[in-house]
Amino acid sequence: MQTIAADDVLRGLQDRYRCAGSQVAVVETGRSWTYAEIGEQVFDLAHRLTEKFPSRAIGDRRVFGVAIDRSPELLVAVHAIALTGSAYCPIEPSDPVQWQQKITRTSKAAAVLTADRARDEHAYLEAFENFYPVSLGESSATEFEHCPVDMNSTSQIIFTSGSTGQPKGVICTHGGFANRICWMQDSFPLQPDDRIALKTPITFDVAGWEMFWPQYAGAQTVIVPPGMHTSPEALISIFNEYQVTVAHFVPSMLRLWLRAEGARRCPNLRMVFSSGEVLDSALVTEFALQSRAELHNLYGPTEAAIDVTHFAVSSETRRQIPIGRPITNTHVYILDRDQQVCPLEEQGEIYIQGVGVASGYLDAGGEDNARFLPVSLDPPDGWRTFRTGDLGRYTTEGQIEFCGRLDDQIKIRGQRVEPGEVEEALREHDAVLEAHARAHVSSTGRSLLVAYVVVDTSYGIADPVGELQEHVKRRLPARSMPSKFVLLDALPLSEHGKIDVTRLPSPGSARPALKSSFQEPADPLEQLIAGIWADVLDLDEVGVHDNFHDLGGDSLGAVEISFILTERLGLDYEDPLIPRILMDGDTVAKSAAIAAAAGLKQ
Repeated sequence: MQTIAADDVLRGLQDRYRCAGSQVAVVETGRSWTYAEIGEQVFDLAHRLTEKFPSRAIGDRRVFGVAIDRSPELLVAVHAIALTGSAYCPIEPSDPVQWQQKITRTSKAAAVLTADRARDEHAYLEAFENFYPVSLGESSATEFEHCPVDMNSTSQIIFTSGSTGQPKGVICTHGGFANRICWMQDSFPLQPDDRIALKTPITFDVAGWEMFWPQYAGAQTVIVPPGMHTSPEALISIFNEYQVTVAHFVPSMLRLWLRAEGARRCPNLRMVFSSGEVLDSALVTEFALQSRAELHNLYGPTEAAIDVTHFAVSSETRRQIPIGRPITNTHVYILDRDQQVCPLEEQGEIYIQGVGVASGYLDAGGEDNARFLPVSLDPPDGWRTFRTGDLGRYTTEGQIEFCGRLDDQIKIRGQRVEPGEVEEALREHDAVLEAHARAHVSSTGRSLLVAYVVVDTSYGIADPVGELQEHVKRRLPARSMPSKFVLLDALPLSEHGKIDVTRLPSPGSARPALKSSFQEPADPLEQLIAGIWADVLDLDEVGVHDNFHDLGGDSLGAVEISFILTERLGLDYEDPLIPRILMDGDTVAKSAAIAAAAGLKQ
């Protein structure tokens, strides 16, 4: 066991901002900020927050929502909140207003910090009753003494998908977060000339270490602009322009980045971390062929301060890439149904004990918080226990292997999606009688969310799929949008009255019932693009006026299309025409028109 102080990260930030002076702290497109410049902004905001929103006593949970995209303002906001001893609650600015409001109410945020430059005041008033704008203006604040915190003080309320249909707010602690950041710096020491990419959406727990580790260690943050994190070419360009040395990828994005030979083309990278999904051996092999950088596989639920295990990946051939061994001040057990320790190589449920385990779920019922109840293995004082629902096993080497889930929870681009949350949102539509959501792996290997829906035909909805898409889009984040909707007369039931998943029809490859009528591609360019869309989206056919997102397309699907399109049109990956075709061409007809206007022919 290693001694960790709850305020280790706060003291580290405070000291860096006081002493690092002219050293560069943050780099954004066309501009850099020194530690002195960012520190003044952080200290000034911390003063203003403590004056406007005073805390009654140490240990009081004071929460601030943060609805700011990746930017210097985001770092100023979360660092200032931390120094005041408060908790921040990340809110994705692009999420539906209804979702943002639900998160704000549930977290009981004193205010929601927003960025002046992001959007006009009217939009903020629509989403938040009490918003507090953050801007990088003139400031002369050179001091702020961080407020005292203890190991159980709340550092963050981060919401995950909830199986009951309601999002669950995980109560993370300052002690747990300090343990996680200190472990990372002890294990992988950053130097002043290291540049760490801030590229993860703020509602994904990985963003926590991307936002705090660099300044805690005295290194530099390179901000990847919003929207660029899903483009391999944009990332390669940014990584090379700003000489990024450390980055994180979920395996699905790592696969696309490697397809663009990202590791080979980014020679400054010395460490790449991967988590959020299973890292397979084929990716490891390809990474080793392209780069001599270190590759590290991390595992951990949001309920345990981001990551709890680590495995240093080598080029050695393995059947399965382990998730590794526990990090500092953490025990990981594999237990059977009777909560007894499983023998080596035997599969069981993963239980986590440690200072990093969260305090619980915010205002949750007993069933949810039962996951945090202690088990027969007594932890040291101050440690908590979390039952993950993940399956795993210990190997004879003492490594842990991930073996799947006990339930039907799935990951979309590394982020947790509970089917129950999607089902509840669908049932809120007046015409929906029943709904069931589940994961489906397409013939092209893409992990999709499929919604099976029973619609009351008496409502006479002309375009039920389109209406259901819009209905979900107004209520849930983009990651929770089903890629396919299957309309049924009734859900198949077992003799016990439960949904019989074995009798659910395969979503198949049929074009969805869209509002737009099907129109065959006419010229060769339209035929080429429609064929590529159909292959990637696992569809039999695509019409020239079909909308990409209505067909179930997402950001990773768009990247896959870009690779194939580049090869078929004989273009370079760096050609700016490709993102134009994809971003401005939301239908085959528009994409083909852009390509034709540039003089391309098939």
